Amino acid sequence: MSLRKMKAMVSKLFNINVSVGQCWNAQRFALCEIKGVLKDHYSKLWDYGAGIKRANPGSHVEVYMQPQNNSIVVFERFYVSFKGVVDGWLDGCRKVIRIDGCFLKGICKGELLSAVGRDGNNNIYPIAWAVVNVENKNTWKWFLDNLMEDIDEAGNGYNGGYERKMAEVEHRLCARHILANFHKNFKDECYIKPFWWAVKATIIPKFELAMEEIKSFDVGAYDYLIKRDPNCWSRAFFKVGMNKADIG
Repeated sequence: MSLRKMKAMVSKLFNINVSVGQCWNAQRFALCEIKGVLKDHYSKLWDYGAGIKRANPGSHVEVYMQPQNNSIVVFERFYVSFKGVVDGWLDGCRKVIRIDGCFLKGICKGELLSAVGRDGNNNIYPIAWAVVNVENKNTWKWFLDNLMEDIDEAGNGYNGGYERKMAEVEHRLCARHILANFHKNFKDECYIKPFWWAVKATIIPKFELAMEEIKSFDVGAYDYLIKRDPNCWSRAFFKVGMNKADIG
């Protein structure tokens, strides 16, 4: 129920005018009474992980806590992949993986890392996810090591070193993210169409033609995009066939 609907219902049932802020406080109090304080849920992660393994045999759960000097442990990272979901990706999905992270902006801050694929209907197919206290090279390495262990099709066992394993796959970058960052420095609308021409070009001459148009507007804009490695964001340079995982 939305806060405004709650406000209207209280006014109708009890003939009392309350503010939206009062409704929000009442809703938060009620949720805390029913479900407990959100911070307290982190102390139940071990039970949650055990419940996942019990209900979904073969699932992969990793829980890390950081001990403090005062004998209190603080949440650090949590990884989950369900066995049935991973098997579904291996058996029925294209070997394309998209990884990304987003900020958690609620009471408990942190970062949500995720790996998703595409199913046979070209819909998003979640593979694995993790919550970490901070996004950096170490947490991404930890996440990718766990992911590579889960999707090890050969079944030979994966013993870390995702950099070596990732060298075997074709990497791609999100063109929309590149354009968003590009637009912070080069705000003119004249760049947008030639950029997408370069992204969607199927042969190198067409890519070069689009990039020359961008260069005619501003050499700095051209240099910026070239430094982003077109091999990872222009279709003209992508390999033919999708027989290997594509991390992008």
